[in-house]
Amino acid sequence: MKVSRAIFAPGPAARRAMALLAALALAGLYALAAGGFRSSALYAFFVSPFASPYAFFSLLERAAPMLVCAAGASIALRSGAMNLGGEGQVAFGALASALAIEFLSGLGTSPLLAQILAFIAAMAAGAFLAWISAAAEKWSGADIMLTSFLLSQAAVIAVDWAVGTALREEGSNLLAMAPVPAAYRMLRLAPPSPLSAAAPIALFIAIASYLFLSRTEKGLEIELYGRNSRFARAIGIGSGIRKLAMAASGALGGFAGAFLVLGPAGRAMKGMTGGLGWDGLSAALVAGSDPLIAAPAALFFSWLDAGARQGSLLADLSPDAGAIMKSAALFLVTAAAIGGGSRRGAARGAAREAARGEVREAESGARAAAPRREEGTL
Repeated sequence: MKVSRAIFAPGPAARRAMALLAALALAGLYALAAGGFRSSALYAFFVSPFASPYAFFSLLERAAPMLVCAAGASIALRSGAMNLGGEGQVAFGALASALAIEFLSGLGTSPLLAQILAFIAAMAAGAFLAWISAAAEKWSGADIMLTSFLLSQAAVIAVDWAVGTALREEGSNLLAMAPVPAAYRMLRLAPPSPLSAAAPIALFIAIASYLFLSRTEKGLEIELYGRNSRFARAIGIGSGIRKLAMAASGALGGFAGAFLVLGPAGRAMKGMTGGLGWDGLSAALVAGSDPLIAAPAALFFSWLDAGARQGSLLADLSPDAGAIMKSAALFLVTAAAIGGGSRRGAARGAAREAARGEVREAESGARAAAPRREEGTL
């Protein structure tokens, strides 16, 4: 009976979905309690992000860079590395793209070419920052999680200092660089909403990342190295594959940073990342490091952020409600994964016990039949 229950136990995707539904239920209870048990609080949190085209397109625009960060984090996770440097890689990429656009626009470069070069500069900056952590692991055995986090913190501080002081626009009241000329920003798809070309580009990157990991030789090598690095090295796959994965992860983080500069905001500002790198990592973890599943995960987190903002305006909810609910979702998904692992272990144990029981029953039956056979022969 235990074995049959294990056979029909929900799979990883089903457990993640149930965990997200549980997080939504918690979000509803929180919104209801914090809003004085008024239906307007539930409406503000859950419905208002979809109540108008402007609100919905704003949600999609926020989800776009988060999805790109999630795709990058998924590549690192598949290699067995936890890239905690997403925040710094986003900031580094944003600064690189802003400097590139400022330089190229001053030269009179065509907007399309300038945008392409700015994205390349952003990817190079993010990739370099992430590659350092993977290289340090090979050279000195330093832990990737620790070095990526420390480098990220240093990068964020350095970028905020540069944007707020050395590169700050003269005469501006903002701690920001000069705005990107309108002609050099990404195409707006549904003005006056903030929705830009970032959304379809992010979806394309998620699909391309999935195909890279599942259909290419390098992607399969990354997967194999992450599952069993000793075996991978034994068959000739060196640690350079993890450096490639980390560099790709950082490059996508930098790409997401360019969205912040070339999108509706149109400039590099102090504190512009706003936890984007952490949100991308959370979405990747919720998605089980699958770039395709990261798309609905990014939309889910963007919905929580949008609901928290709308709730704070319309129903006096705390602006931190979105962060609280994202934490709850991540906790529940982690608990579901742990529970799934224990159920699989219990299922294997139950199967072994059942097999042993069958063997014992067969042995006892054979022993009981032996005297009867002997009596028959006599």
